[in-house]
Amino acid sequence: MAWYKIVDKDKNGDYRALFHGVSGSRFLPPGAMIESEQKIVSDGTNGTKYTSGWHVMNNLDECKEYMSKFTATDRERVIVEVGVYGRVWPKKHSPSNVYLCETIKILREV
Repeated sequence: MAWYKIVDKDKNGDYRALFHGVSGSRFLPPGAMIESEQKIVSDGTNGTKYTSGWHVMNNLDECKEYMSKFTATDRERVIVEVGVYGRVWPKKHSPSNVYLCETIKILREV
C-alpha cells in the first residue's frame, strides 16, 4: 500500500514537517528512517488530545484535497510518498482520512 505525506519544501530543496518535527527540528531527510516523537498532544480549537505520530494518508487524491485546506507559507508545499513502519493508527478526530504512524522514510516526491 502506498502512503503519502504533505511536507514543505524550502528554497534549498529540503523537506520540512508542516508542524511538529523531531527534537526541535522539522527537517526530514529523504531515504532516512525518521521516528516520530509519540506523546500526548492537542490541536485545533477544540483541544482534542491524542497520541502524536507522523500524519500520513493512503489515498493520493484525498491527500491532494487535504493539502488544499492548509494556508500558504513562504515554502513550497508538496506531497511525498513515504514508507510507513511500526504501528499505524487512525487520527480519529480528523475530518479527513488521516492516519498517524511511528516511523516514515521519504521515498520520492509525487
